[in-house]
Amino acid sequence: MTQIFHHPQIDPIFKQGNNGAGVLVLHGFTGTPDSMRPLINYLNQKNFTVSAPLLEGHGQTPEQCAKTNWQDWFSSVQKAYMELHQKCSRIFVCGLSLGSLLTLKLAEEYPQSISGIACLATPLYFKPWIQATIQLVKHTPLKNLWRFQKKYEVDIKDPQAKKNFWNYDLMPTSSIVSIADLQNVIRPQLASIHMPLLVIHSRHDNTATYGSMAKVASSVSSAITETITLENSYHIITLDYDKDLVAEKVTSFFERFL
Repeated sequence: MTQIFHHPQIDPIFKQGNNGAGVLVLHGFTGTPDSMRPLINYLNQKNFTVSAPLLEGHGQTPEQCAKTNWQDWFSSVQKAYMELHQKCSRIFVCGLSLGSLLTLKLAEEYPQSISGIACLATPLYFKPWIQATIQLVKHTPLKNLWRFQKKYEVDIKDPQAKKNFWNYDLMPTSSIVSIADLQNVIRPQLASIHMPLLVIHSRHDNTATYGSMAKVASSVSSAITETITLENSYHIITLDYDKDLVAEKVTSFFERFL
């Protein structure tokens, strides 16, 4: 992957720890690793080695993102996972939104070598009207006419965090279709996940339906499954008013399995 330029809100993040454990942290659709920085910093303060890759097609332009699909994003995740595995004896994974879906996919692919996962604001399903629109885009000539959808609102309650959030203001419709394809791949395989799982979701998430949290928790085969509902954030909970609580809960959950 070739980046057009370097910028602290765009570049991958890597922080070395000293407890022998690594955490792979995955950002959401149209975002960057910077959206996970409060969580990354807290994990590292607690001695975890943390790797947060930039997903393929992100951090450049919406047109560049439109050239990629979920397989490309997952390849970015697999590469970062393999690199982290060479540095750490124990691996945990945490993802936000699309990053949460990729976390579940990685857990399905590598069940023996991941010690625990945390899924934040997981969009296991789209809202019905979005699902219907995706089918139109996918199966009609509309896919050639409606290439980008303007993002009218960033789903963050904290106005300062919303102002500082780096992301695309246009969403490639082909990429949204690909996220739906990834959802369809993941849902039937959730029962294959056995490692400890933490699921955190805001009751007021306007992007990923709140019911996704319960569905993820009830569909896996993990002996240890915990859920946390947030009351003072919207979708991007790693930057919103509850960001410190999210960082604390994810970190303490992973510490239990060191």
